[in-house]
Amino acid sequence: MKNQREKAGFTLIELLVVIAIIAILAAILFPVFAQAREKARQASCISNLNQMGLATGMYVQDYDETFYPHRWNSGPNSNPFLAELNIPCGGAISGVACNKTFWISLLQPYTKNYQIWVCPDNPNHFIEEGTPGVLCGGSQNAASIGCGGAGYGGQNSYGHNDVWMSPAANFATPFGGAVATVADASVPRPSGTVMIVDASYYGAAPDLCNASGKMFNAAPLGGGNTPTSSGNNADCAYANSQSNPATFYSNYWMNVGNSLYSWNNGNMETVQQALTLGPQRHSGMIDVQFVDGHTKAIPYDQVIGNICLWTTDSNAAHPWCN
Repeated sequence: MKNQREKAGFTLIELLVVIAIIAILAAILFPVFAQAREKARQASCISNLNQMGLATGMYVQDYDETFYPHRWNSGPNSNPFLAELNIPCGGAISGVACNKTFWISLLQPYTKNYQIWVCPDNPNHFIEEGTPGVLCGGSQNAASIGCGGAGYGGQNSYGHNDVWMSPAANFATPFGGAVATVADASVPRPSGTVMIVDASYYGAAPDLCNASGKMFNAAPLGGGNTPTSSGNNADCAYANSQSNPATFYSNYWMNVGNSLYSWNNGNMETVQQALTLGPQRHSGMIDVQFVDGHTKAIPYDQVIGNICLWTTDSNAAHPWCN
């Protein structure tokens, strides 16, 4: 009796079918895995902002119901990062950055954790976690874009609502203007007013003068009960009155998300570059911490465009925001 013939291996066609099935499954599953990883990074970022919100609440209680400023001129070589990093002025911290205390340091006593200033989706991390010594503005005193020296502002992953939650006096000299603190009672919509957003610089704002074409709900010049989308509006004028040259606060919307207006060594973003890079932080979403401390993710276009998310009405009434 003949031995039964052993079964042959897979044919070429069968192997190709198996490979094709694996390729199809990979094409389906890999984007899902990537989205899951991104959601995990965004959740970590939201957690960071939640901790900042809790720290803000404690700060306000300790400072007579008043919010912290985005920075203050604290004196020669007074930047707390110099002591924290145990370095002299002129290295990782240099220029006018040595003489200022930024809002990161004001909240640090309450957070006790420098890791919260790092968003996992930000390619330009906080000074202690990213590349030290990055020179903001390309010079020691880059007045044209509102920053000067290495480590200016900490160069972190989050930006403060500078225009309304820490307005600046018109600068007589570069970086010479004082900033005002804001009382808790003076914010009419604490659950709807931005305190901190995803950003590549320590200061942020909406597109107040409508360079992007996405701005709405601005206050018209001369007052009134009808919002405007014109770039010539009361909120744009308010931001421009706070800075010298006038344009850099109104360009702070180009710090939101992964856009690099202030960070990028003086190579200012174009509008299109900002609109391309900005939404990349969290797949089109921006994590936001509000004045009352709660956080949520909001579409990028809403964050840069909706003035109601930012204003405290200190410069003009915005009745349509109520």
